[in-house]
Amino acid sequence: MIILACETSTLLGSVAVLKDQAVLAYKDSFRQGSHSDVLNVFIEAALTEAKLNLSDVDLFATGIGPGSFTGIRISLNTIKTFSFCYNKPCIGIDSLINMAYRLDSQYSLKPLKNIPIVTMINAYKNMVYVATYSKQGNALLTIKEPSVVRVQNLTDYIDTESYVIGDGYLAYQAYLDQHLRERIVRPEIPADEPHARFLGELALKKASQNTSQWNELLPLYLRESEAEENVKGIKYQPLF
Repeated sequence: MIILACETSTLLGSVAVLKDQAVLAYKDSFRQGSHSDVLNVFIEAALTEAKLNLSDVDLFATGIGPGSFTGIRISLNTIKTFSFCYNKPCIGIDSLINMAYRLDSQYSLKPLKNIPIVTMINAYKNMVYVATYSKQGNALLTIKEPSVVRVQNLTDYIDTESYVIGDGYLAYQAYLDQHLRERIVRPEIPADEPHARFLGELALKKASQNTSQWNELLPLYLRESEAEENVKGIKYQPLF
C-alpha cells in the first residue's frame, strides 16, 4: 500500500511517502508562519524521490490536530482534495498520539520505562493540548483523551511519574512547580513534534480497521478560535 502522509499542525511541517511500513521519502521544515507555501512543494519533491505520482497513492493520511488552527486546515484540506480527486480513501490521525508513537518507535531497540507518556502541544494563552498514553504490549492505549489544560493545572493532571514530550512542555517548562518537575521524565531522544513519517505508519495500522471518505474527515479542535473566545469573554490568564 502506498501512503501519502501530511502533518502541519505545529511549527514542524512534514510530508512522507511510504510503501507499507517502509518510508520511501520525506520532507520537513520548521516554520514560524503558515506551511501553505511549502506543503505542495514537499509533496511533489517526496513523490519524485519515491518515483511515484499522486495517482499511485492508495491511502491519503493527514494530521487532524490539535494544534494551530490554520496549520491543521492546510494539511486536512489538501488531503481531502486529493482523496476526492483520485477517489481514494483517507485517514486522520491526531497529533498527540503521533508524538507518543514517535517516541515509542525511536526506542524500539531500547524499551522505555513502563510509565505513562504525556504529550503536549502549545495551545498558547498559557494552555496546552494534552493527552496521556500507556504502552501495553505492542499497542498504545489512551489513558486520558486529548483535552486542553491550563498550565496552572498541570500539577493535578500529571499525578504520577511520566514521560513528558511536546512543544507545549518546552514552551512552559520554566513555569512548572517543583513538585511537578519531580514527576517529569524527559527521554534521551525526545519526540517534541508530530511527524508525517510516523503518521503514515499509524495510518497503515488504522487502515486495516477503518478508513474515511474525503467528506468525513474533521479537524480536532479542542478550543474555539481566538475571535470566538474574545466574544465569549474567555481571557488570557497570567501564570503568576
